[in-house]
Amino acid sequence: EVAAVAGVSKALVFHYFPTKRDLQVAILRAATSELVSRLDPDPSLPRDERLRAGLEVFVAYIEQHPASYLAMARGAGSDERLLRVFEDTRAAVVEIIVGALDLPEPPPGLRLALRGWIAMVEETVLHWLESRPVPRPQLVSFLQQVALTMLPSALSLSAEER
Repeated sequence: EVAAVAGVSKALVFHYFPTKRDLQVAILRAATSELVSRLDPDPSLPRDERLRAGLEVFVAYIEQHPASYLAMARGAGSDERLLRVFEDTRAAVVEIIVGALDLPEPPPGLRLALRGWIAMVEETVLHWLESRPVPRPQLVSFLQQVALTMLPSALSLSAEER
């Protein structure tokens, strides 16, 4: 199927991707790179609007690719290379948010809290897709509000109290 879409022979695909897993990892990396590149659509927006716009993009992406995102989110742990793509994607999202906060040196706990928020967003959106129990705008507003409520506390997390 990949060969047909790309307009090349199966032999060429298997030349560059010797196993099915190699091909899956490459496809997943390309898809997540595309997602990450869209997550900060307008850096000139105020932070809260930027966050909402990024959430809109994220929810839309999962709506358009539910099976592949579900496979990545739930199946990545079964393969080290898929897990690396998943982890790299989460790290890139954290960096987008940290960059939007414009902090010279983010507090150590901020990344920890953001990773937790991202995991909550992923699971919430995946569950929402099953039956859409609330309207999409309400879902996005909720996810945005959770982030805005969490950020002040996350900014105060410190590594000094270990």
